[in-house]
Amino acid sequence: MKLLKLTKIFVMFLSLGLVLQGCTEDDATSTDLNYATFETLSKDVAVNPGETLTSDVKVYVTQVSGSDRSFNLVVDPTSTIDMNNVSVPTTVTIPANSNFGTLSVDFEGVGLDLSLAKILKLKLVEENGLYTGQTMQVNVRENCPLNTVTLALILDRYGSETDWEIVDDNTGDVVASGGPYTDGATSVVQPVKNFILCLPDGSYTFTIYDAYGDGMVTNANVIGSYVLSANGVLIASQPGNFSDSRSHSFTL
Repeated sequence: MKLLKLTKIFVMFLSLGLVLQGCTEDDATSTDLNYATFETLSKDVAVNPGETLTSDVKVYVTQVSGSDRSFNLVVDPTSTIDMNNVSVPTTVTIPANSNFGTLSVDFEGVGLDLSLAKILKLKLVEENGLYTGQTMQVNVRENCPLNTVTLALILDRYGSETDWEIVDDNTGDVVASGGPYTDGATSVVQPVKNFILCLPDGSYTFTIYDAYGDGMVTNANVIGSYVLSANGVLIASQPGNFSDSRSHSFTL
């Protein structure tokens, strides 16, 4: 019995030694891997209208060389940004004795939107034994240099009855508006609609309307709502149980 126990212990230590040896060999191999990747897989960029913004992106490598090295990169064809308004280098250089390099991308503040981002996808090219990381996505929006006003609108089933506007109290001009919207197929609230506006200092009135006169209410269980904020400060957060309209005044 004692001999059997000693044999089991010997086998256990022998197995452990083989595992540790395997881990050591794997670690040694991983340090030899020629690998390049972006510093992040996603980045947000906001560009002022009519201006040019340069955004830097770092690329890291696992191997350090005594001389400069260049790696090719391409733009993924599924990018949605207008490439006429973007300048992307075709290579990134890793300086000698460094494990990273920087590429600079120029964005023109043309054809961008405050709410919906345009997408630029960058990909490092695998070649000559080089392995690369995943595609990097840059989300490009128009920057608001003034006051940022946001509206989150959740409609009831009958979106065709709802519209809204923001009026400049000093001039009476409508500076933003939306609706009417489409109706839902079933009696449930519709997915949230997000709007981002860029407004100068002043006094404004937000008004939401319902053409049928019953607010954003389908039934007792299906009631729309809205949240209005300016520069991160809440102006109004209300359910849709008004009659034909409801207004909120605010100052920027």
